[in-house]
Order: sequence, then structure tokens, then C-alpha cells
Amino acid sequence: MLRMSKKADYAVFLLGAIARQGAFPGGSAADTVVSAHEVARQAGLNKSVVANLLKEFAKHGVLVSVRGLKGGYRLARAPRDISLGEILEVVEGRFTLVECIPSHLPLSFPAPNATAPLAHAPHAHGHDTSHDCSLISFCPSKNPMRIVHERIANLFRQIRLDELCGLAPGAHGAPASAHAPAIAPAATPATATPMRSPR
Repeated sequence: MLRMSKKADYAVFLLGAIARQGAFPGGSAADTVVSAHEVARQAGLNKSVVANLLKEFAKHGVLVSVRGLKGGYRLARAPRDISLGEILEVVEGRFTLVECIPSHLPLSFPAPNATAPLAHAPHAHGHDTSHDCSLISFCPSKNPMRIVHERIANLFRQIRLDELCGLAPGAHGAPASAHAPAIAPAATPATATPMRSPR
């Protein structure tokens, strides 16, 4: 059965921890950053695990990284503009439900505002040979399974980070005064109130 990896579960929690502090464009603390050390402390995870995950999300444009002793991370976009699909794509690679989903099709999770028609599964031009399925030439389930793939991918596109981290629609994160001191401008170390650990 489909199941999120523990690494993906951690990633949702870490991004949510930054979102809840309002460290994103339009957030209550848009110009602040949260350090990898502090996010690791909140999650109760090894700092190197957290640092590597945050670096990956910065590399893929989900986070903005500020270097230096007082550096840290903030979301590159508002939580409502970051989908679960995008998060999973960074952590686990391209979503492929079955082997016969052609590797040359567009990425499963396009930019948040992009629209993808789902009434019909995409059809490959020619024969895709990037899989080892011996049934591909006569399998009657090939196109129906592509439709299932696209419907699942669409669900992942529709679920957004603000929902995953418990922010109300249109919320801007916790006010800076609500925590002591929860986040830091680039001039002061970033610390935050402990939050629950992920499952």
C-alpha cells in the first residue's frame, strides 16, 4: 500500500515548524529565519538529519537559506502555495504508481498554480522502454492505471502545507510576541518554543 516514508513525515513537520513561526512571505515574521539547530530541537531529531533535509528544500526552491552564524531558513512561498506533492517530490523523487508511467511525462507535481487536466490519462508517443514490465504490450490495465496515478497525484497537489501544519486559511503564522523568542531576525540567534515531535 502507499505509505509516506518517515523522512517525508519529518519533512512535513520541519516545514510546518517554520510556517507556524510566520517565517514566509506575507507571514507575521517574514524577514526572520529559523535555525536548523532550533528546528532539530523542536523535532527531537539529529541536527545533521534536519540540516540535510532543509538543504534539500533550499536547493529545490521551497526554502530560502540565510548563511552565517545568525542564519537559518524561511519558506520561499506562503504555506498555502506549497503542496504535499511538491514536498514528497523533493524527499522521495517523482511519484510513479506503476512501472508503465512513462518517464518522459511531465513531473507529477507542477507549480502550485498550474492546472493539470485529469479527465484522461496522458498517452505516450511510441513505446516506453524505461520499465521491465513484460505485460506492457497487451496489458488492458495500462491506461486505467495511468488515470489512477494522475488522480492520486492530483490529490497530493491539492493538499497544502497550511493544512498539514494546522494553520487556519489565510493565517500568517504565530505573532512574534507569542513566543519567547521563537524566531530570529538575521541579527539574533533563532530559538523557539518546543513543539510536539513527529510520529
